[in-house]
Amino acid sequence: MKNALLATTFAAILSVSSFHAVAETTPVTFQDIPEVMSEFYSAKVFRKKALTYGRLPHPREIGRILPSFVADENGKPKLETENVIAFGDVITRNPEPVSGAVFNEWLVPKEKWLETYGELPKLMRFMPFQKNKTIKAIPITDEILALLGSSNGETAVIAVEWNEAGMTVYKDGYLTDGGYGIAPEEMAKTYEKID
Repeated sequence: MKNALLATTFAAILSVSSFHAVAETTPVTFQDIPEVMSEFYSAKVFRKKALTYGRLPHPREIGRILPSFVADENGKPKLETENVIAFGDVITRNPEPVSGAVFNEWLVPKEKWLETYGELPKLMRFMPFQKNKTIKAIPITDEILALLGSSNGETAVIAVEWNEAGMTVYKDGYLTDGGYGIAPEEMAKTYEKID
């Protein structure tokens, strides 16, 4: 009887622990949280002031993984996402490196790029483009982090269309109406508020 009770208790603990581990790593679709979405009614409008570099992928890059890096708390490169390059993508990067020779690069579908920048890159080398599309963005506060299920009060993982593992968002960063997050340093460095 005692062994059966211990086994049942242990199984219950494992079950709760497993659920907690899955809950922490499962990306949250913030668009499904009414309290988060209501913040967008009074959200500020921003436009990217920095140029964005874009290029077409080389044929040999199709099917390869493109890692995306952001700066960690010490300014060192930290892997954010890994995505497979497809023929219909534009390889995009910020003009300034994250650190040293490591750049923040990511993939944008051609139709989304065209909608955002007005013209597609024509070459397989990086060229500068000015974003013409604006975004609405809300600050990621303690309250927003709690709604997103943050386990540490500093970060959360949101669901994004380009990566099943989601995207890490940071306290004092922003959530956008485009369905992605912007880190605090990135927002300060590359975006401007539109009145």
